[in-house]
Amino acid sequence: MFVGCDWAILGEFIPVSPITIEAMREIPNRELIAERIPAADGNRHRLICFAHTFNGYAFLGGEEPLERLSGDWSDLSLSELRCLLFWQVRSDRWSGGHSTDWASLWNLLDVIRSRVEAGELD
Repeated sequence: MFVGCDWAILGEFIPVSPITIEAMREIPNRELIAERIPAADGNRHRLICFAHTFNGYAFLGGEEPLERLSGDWSDLSLSELRCLLFWQVRSDRWSGGHSTDWASLWNLLDVIRSRVEAGELD
């Protein structure tokens, strides 16, 4: 797809918003701002973009997500919560988007926002 095209040319065909650019880079917990975490308003694109600001692959270092991230969310650190969101969004991607419990993802996002608001950054 778009082999041989440079970014300037791609930009003519694919609109890139500041939100998209922001979501393409990792954001450490200490840089999170609660007001910039997507609201639970049903905008799946913003939720997905936020999930990709955390590298769940690197965080788990080869462990299976369910081994480490199962159980009660209250027991998980902010990094573990963000990793769980990342893995659930990746799972949705690989399943074709047919198996996602979006209500659960929005609840998870609310928990993440609450932790950031409380200053619990790990």
